[in-house]
Formats: sequence, structure tokens, C-alpha cells
Amino acid sequence: MRILHYFLGFPPYRSGGLTKYAFDLMKAQATDGHIVMALWPGRIKNYCAQPMVKETRMVEGIRSLELINPLPVPLDEGISEFDVYTSPCDVNVYITFLNVEKPDVIHIHTLMGMHKEFIQAANQCKIRTVMTSHDYFGLCPKVTLYRYGKCCDDDNGCRKCIQCNLTPLSLKSILLMQSPLYRWTKNTAIVKKLRKQHRGQFFREEILPEMPNLDIEKLAEKYRKLRTYYVDMLESIDFIHFNSTVAEKIYRRYMTPKDSDVISITHQGVSSHQRIHMETGKRVILCLAPAKPFKGWDILKTACDQLWAEGKNIELRVYSPVQNPKSYMRVKEEGYSYAELGQIMEEADVLVAPSIWYETFGFTVLEALSYGVPVIVSNHVGAKDIIAQNGIVVRAGNVEDLKKAIMTTILTVNVDVKDWQTFLNENYEIYTSRRRKENETARISN
Repeated sequence: MRILHYFLGFPPYRSGGLTKYAFDLMKAQATDGHIVMALWPGRIKNYCAQPMVKETRMVEGIRSLELINPLPVPLDEGISEFDVYTSPCDVNVYITFLNVEKPDVIHIHTLMGMHKEFIQAANQCKIRTVMTSHDYFGLCPKVTLYRYGKCCDDDNGCRKCIQCNLTPLSLKSILLMQSPLYRWTKNTAIVKKLRKQHRGQFFREEILPEMPNLDIEKLAEKYRKLRTYYVDMLESIDFIHFNSTVAEKIYRRYMTPKDSDVISITHQGVSSHQRIHMETGKRVILCLAPAKPFKGWDILKTACDQLWAEGKNIELRVYSPVQNPKSYMRVKEEGYSYAELGQIMEEADVLVAPSIWYETFGFTVLEALSYGVPVIVSNHVGAKDIIAQNGIVVRAGNVEDLKKAIMTTILTVNVDVKDWQTFLNENYEIYTSRRRKENETARISN
């Protein structure tokens, strides 16, 4: 099978769950003997110039194809220059590209940087398109549907989008971040420091910015048109692979897919690990997420503060910077590597993922279960779909629920994580289902 993936780019230029998931999937497919191509949004040479595709190199058996002159990639920084993100291009550019490469299926992992004409070209060429839901870009310019301490359950006709998008990256900055220069320097010490400072400002949520004298209705209409642009793309895709019921619920709020299913995700590093639980005499609570409000940190800290004040013998282990850490905390500010997970899980009694925002999945939950560690998640975490009897689901933002769950003893965890080959088979099923249906229809007709 010839499989074309569209994603943000290879590591180390790009990182995060989306990149890991897509890259692992591509490598496995290449190992299975498929011809795998990866298209990613690259440099913008001349703004509004026609897109072109340049093959760069092979990456672990995967053909790397740079899309030159894509739309800008805002990541989660917001959008203010509306026309830039909906600029049309010649659909024939993509038709020519697809006719040359002749993919059997196109697997889309993000809409960032993608022209609507790319989907149109795939449909005209009768190439099956599949999209996996990793975030909410296209529905939300900030990607997360969360800002200033609240989930965006009602954007008031996109009027709330205005306040959330007052300080996006400038187009000049985005163009720089999509340039070869940035790719080469991204992981240098000075760029890392600047990026960390910027992200620190981005995650500040205590101050709601003042809106200057703006034409609210005019701007809200532009955000509505922007969302319509991406919803049209989503509704043109043949199959939406929702990675959780949480993601499905959010997407269906705004669009109706042609065809879809909920299939939990995994990655190559997940398997049924055997661990010997090391008793410490304390209730060891793991928090592997950043200590940020949208990840439910404030709720977790409040719950643990109260448990500690009540005399409960707990220890909260955190792997990110924490302001004013308490005596019951063990903080490793520099984070952790994937190679350290086994050791981290040995002494853990429970992993907590209390996210406030609508998290589409959550790999740390899957990883904890693979080591036999019970989990507590909020009902806003997509990975709640795979917990079954191996953990507890609590109401997002509810301190009492979380306190009770932390002190509830879960004696055993029946490790039942999806193996990698099963997931690959599910993907092939998604890729080929329409073709099978069409063949069956033709057979019946004949």
C-alpha cells in the first residue's frame, strides 16, 4: 500500500504526542513493507505563491516531502491575520502531485498549514482521506478550547475568540519558525531559553487581557468564517478517527463527519511491562503532566494540601517546575526521559491526570497502565475510555472527588493495554474499508 501522511514534521524539529504517534505509525508501516511518504509544512518562500513539494531525504524508511509555501502554522499561539490562513491556491498543483505519487490513502494528523485545495484534490483523484484527531485546531485558533482557567463550552458566537487571540505570534515570527534556519537552531541553548520564556508567558492565566477599542461583531464574524473554512475541510474528509469519546463529542459539536469511529491510540513503546511494586510507606502520587492549570494542577495541589493537613501520609512526585513546592512534594524540574519511566513507576501507587481542558487522549495514562499502575483521571481526559476497572474517573475540577479517589486503595491492576500490531491492524481497516465497500457494491451490482 502507498500511504501518504500529513503531519507537522519529524523530530527533533517537531515534538510532542502528535509527532511521536505519527512517526511511530509511519515507521511501523514502512517496516511492514508499505511505501510510506510524509508531507509536512515547510518554508514559505514568497507569501501567496503557489505551493510545491520538494523531496528532502529518507528518514528511517520514510520519504520526507517538504510542502513549500503552505499556509502558516500557528501551533497554539492564536490567529489574528485571517486572510493569511484561508489563502486559496491552484488545486491543480495538488492534483499533479497526487497523480505522480499515487497514494492509496492519505492519513492527516493536523490541518495546520494545509490548503483546503489539498483535500479537494484528493477527492477529485478518488484517494481515500483519513484524519486522526490530536487537537482542536480548525475548531479553536488556540487549539485547546481552553483559556484563562475555563473550557470554551460556549464561545458566544466566536466573540470569546477575540480575547483569546489578542497576542498571537506575528506572521514574521511564524515565517521564521517555518524556515530552515529555525530548524537548524531550534535546539540550541539560546533558542530553547527564548522559547521557554515565551511559553511561560503563554501559559499565564491569572490575568484576562483588556480588549482595546475593537469592532467585536466584525472580528467575531471573521473567526466564524475561519472556523467554517476548516469545518468544510473536516466534512470533506472520508473518515475521522477520533482517538477518544471526549474528542468525538467536541468535534461533533461543530461538524458532522462523513464516516467515523472512536479508536484509542498507542505508540511503539507501550507494552505490558511487569513491575515489582516497591513499598515506601507512603501513598506515592505521580503527576507526569506540566504543573499548569489547564492540566488540573491547581485542583491536584489543593486536594493534596488538604490531605496533608488531615495527616495523610502522601508524597506527590512532580516532573516539572513548581512554584513554592510543599514539604510533601518531590519535584524534578528538568522533567524525565522515556527511558526513566520504568524506574518512576516502581514506587508509584497511583498516577493522576486531572486535566481541566478537553484532553483528546493522554499517553501518560496508557503508559502507567502498561506498568500496572492504577490511574485517576478527570472526565475531560480522553484516556478515560481505556481505564475500565484499572482506575477511577472523577469530575473535572472537583477537589472532593479527587481527594476520595487518591485515598481509595486499588489493590490490583489487570494490565490490558492494546498491543502495537492490533493498532496497526485497526489503521489498515480504516484505510481499506471504503474500498472494500465499493468492491462489494460492484460485486453485488454485477
